[in-house]
Amino acid sequence: MKTERMLRVEEVAVLLNVSTKTINNWYWFKRENPDNPLSKLLPDYEQTRPTGARLWKFSDLDKFGEFRDNVVVGRKGVMGNVTQKYVKKGE
Repeated sequence: MKTERMLRVEEVAVLLNVSTKTINNWYWFKRENPDNPLSKLLPDYEQTRPTGARLWKFSDLDKFGEFRDNVVVGRKGVMGNVTQKYVKKGE
C-alpha cells in the first residue's frame, strides 16, 4: 500500500512560492477566526506530538492555492487583525 508523501512547512512554502512566515500567519488567522469561510479553505495538518513538525499531504497544495488566490492582501484585508497586530492605530 502506497502512502501519500507528506510535506513540511518549508517544502510547502517553496512549492507555493511564499515564505514560511506567510504560512504561519495563515494558520494564526485560522486559529483567531475559525468560523471565517477563508479559514475553512486551509487544510488541517498532522503532528505526531504537540511540538512536532507540522505535515501536510501533497494533495493539500490545491487547497493552499485556493486559499492564497482568495485571500485579500494588504493591511485592510481580512488578515489585517493578524498581520497588522503591532501597527499603531490611526496609521
